[in-house]
Amino acid sequence: MSRKWPDPTRVLVVEDDQATARLIQARLEMEGLKVFMASNGVEGLEILQREPIDLVTTDLMMPAMNGFRLVQEIRDLPPPKGRVPILLISSNQNEQDMIRCLAAGADDYMTKPISAQVLVERLWRMHQRSFSAG
Repeated sequence: MSRKWPDPTRVLVVEDDQATARLIQARLEMEGLKVFMASNGVEGLEILQREPIDLVTTDLMMPAMNGFRLVQEIRDLPPPKGRVPILLISSNQNEQDMIRCLAAGADDYMTKPISAQVLVERLWRMHQRSFSAG
């Protein structure tokens, strides 16, 4: 599917598993997106606070600050940073965790193993909703 992402579209990927992080980074860069990488929530929050990020993907289970806490911290930031669309990715398929993450402010939730194509499609839809909402 052909997409025309605004240039630049900046995505923050917060993932502690290096193989998964490389897969996500490579696929997003193939889309022409500018990718910022962090290995935990603390690093991710620092990047988000200093860079103009358009979309965030974050793992749930990470050292230093997990994805659930990262979502809460982001949503506590003033706009526009506090409104950035967030896709939470986890190997945990527990329904309660999914509900908890969505209730905390994640815009979508996806389970591992991930499909790179599905990931891009979800990010595209989130970006389109965010862009049309102003």
